[in-house]
Amino acid sequence: MRGIFFLLLVILINTVGFSQLVLVPVERVPSLKNTPAARTHDTALTLPFWDDFSATRNGYADPNRWQHSQSVWVNDGMGVNAPSLNVATFDGLDSLGKPYNINDVLAKGFADKLVSLPIQLDQVPTTDRAGVALSFFYQFRGNGESPDPGDLLTLAFKNVNGQWDPIWSIENTGTLQPDKFIRVIIPITGDQYFHDSFQFRFQNFARLSGPYDTWHVDYVYISNGKTQTAPVFPLFPDRAITGTFTSLFKDYRSMPVEHFFTNPTQHLIAPKVTITNLRQDQLAGNGQPVSYSTQAVITQNKEGLPETVLTPTLDVNVNIGSELTFAEQKVVSLQTLPDPATLDASADSIHINLKIQFDTGDDKIKTPTEGDYDFDVFNPIKFNTNDSTRASFILADYYAYDDGTAEYGAGLNQPGAELAYEFNLPTSQPDTIVAIEMYFPRFGDESNQIIQLKIYRELTGSPFDVIYQGSIPIQRNSQNKFWRIPLPEPVGVRNKFYVGWKQQSSAVIAVGLDKNTDSGSKIFSNINAAWVQNTTLKGSLMIRPVFGPGKQVITPIQEKPVIGVYPNPGAGIFYLSSPADQIQVVDFTGREIPIEIERNSEQTRITVTQATRGIYILRTFHSGLWTTTKLLIER
Repeated sequence: MRGIFFLLLVILINTVGFSQLVLVPVERVPSLKNTPAARTHDTALTLPFWDDFSATRNGYADPNRWQHSQSVWVNDGMGVNAPSLNVATFDGLDSLGKPYNINDVLAKGFADKLVSLPIQLDQVPTTDRAGVALSFFYQFRGNGESPDPGDLLTLAFKNVNGQWDPIWSIENTGTLQPDKFIRVIIPITGDQYFHDSFQFRFQNFARLSGPYDTWHVDYVYISNGKTQTAPVFPLFPDRAITGTFTSLFKDYRSMPVEHFFTNPTQHLIAPKVTITNLRQDQLAGNGQPVSYSTQAVITQNKEGLPETVLTPTLDVNVNIGSELTFAEQKVVSLQTLPDPATLDASADSIHINLKIQFDTGDDKIKTPTEGDYDFDVFNPIKFNTNDSTRASFILADYYAYDDGTAEYGAGLNQPGAELAYEFNLPTSQPDTIVAIEMYFPRFGDESNQIIQLKIYRELTGSPFDVIYQGSIPIQRNSQNKFWRIPLPEPVGVRNKFYVGWKQQSSAVIAVGLDKNTDSGSKIFSNINAAWVQNTTLKGSLMIRPVFGPGKQVITPIQEKPVIGVYPNPGAGIFYLSSPADQIQVVDFTGREIPIEIERNSEQTRITVTQATRGIYILRTFHSGLWTTTKLLIER
């Protein structure tokens, strides 16, 4: 029964993939270290209520504001153009990332819920109650899966009798935009809600068998009723970061130390952060001046020596240029980067941790001349909690497009299908791959799964474009934990190469997919002997080639043959333009063809005795390198 379920689940999930590549859920395990201590519930909350989820680090809603809400996933990768960093995502997965219903793949029902702690609305003076309202933003799909017609995001209020009253709902009728957050303002009216244990609840109605019918909620606020009224309610004195840093490295998120130091200035690129203004009345000519400062903590490690820590001064009080107006999203690029000359090029690893802090004025108390934080209206909210963000960039022994966290898994589900992930060495010098790191999330049937791990030089179809292959049993790991797979011998590569695998069964074998970064154009799939470049799936696969020293290089690292052959095409007799230590002729299945070799001081003659008309591969070994060229026989 379980196998049938996962087969059907794959069929459904395939609607959000491309070709034979499919998306699968990943487990969600909280970080106990980062779980905030839950408040005691002897005393209910008071207004104002505010949560933009930007302070969440463990994936779950803050227990100091929410209860029984672990099924909602707080993350920074699923929303698109969110009001601030992090969103609360609703789908068909529970708090551990497992489907609610594993027996009926088509079952629908209420799934995730986000429930506030009790709020003392009875403490709101009668004169202020007309100004009490709930405000929030929502988005359908984002970087998730589109809700179907009939799938809902709902809101309910708990009345004085302890009953939940439906207040609002939204359905995907085909008019919603997946990259837009829509703001909703709902006045809280009626004496039945102004009691000492008022609560509100968001909940989605969705398919219960996986990561489907995705909605996102952000920036939830209930006013205390003081001074602010429609149509400008509420005038948030808030300028907020909307996403994480882009990369410090030009093409990757992480790269080998030695490769970086071949040309450090070429590999560095200014990280970017996007900031927006949520105050509605700060229009053109009345924007908010904003500046920023950046800090770096650089940790360097070398075997046998104590780690060294650098704290260089980067940008200090840099103005973003123009004043930030309402709803404007301004991309800010760092002006000062860590100086490569201060880094240890002989280190085993270098961790560069960046923090940006915007000076937005969000904490400045309102006065006649400056500040727009109205203490009576917003206290104790601290709108400047979303004015900073951090990111880590690593120099070690591997290349990575991903940031180390997976929002989904992505993989194959057809026997014989292949996946290849493109990498490019930023140096013309060859190097050797000694291992492959991959994150295989736990999903479906995990028993006795084997893949044929491959490294490709090209994707042209020639058997000699596969420069390494080996069968390995899959090792599923806990959340975001990579498995380092050592290669039996170093594999030589130069310039462009591909890492991937060949599927041997119809079971889903997926690796982690990071939605915060996008290297989707580097993904290729092969079914029916034809490679296809991905054009629809966005994200970065959690596959990392690891480099290291090696005396034995088992693969050709020279791109073009250095030995010419003539006549080509020929009738079966060919001549080499220069000598070779070893000579082979094989067909496209890899089967070696018998040949006769005659050598003299001027040339080498090759006679193919048993081959029929067709295309073959000539392999020659000279000066420590194997080279290949196509050989056309015409009889």
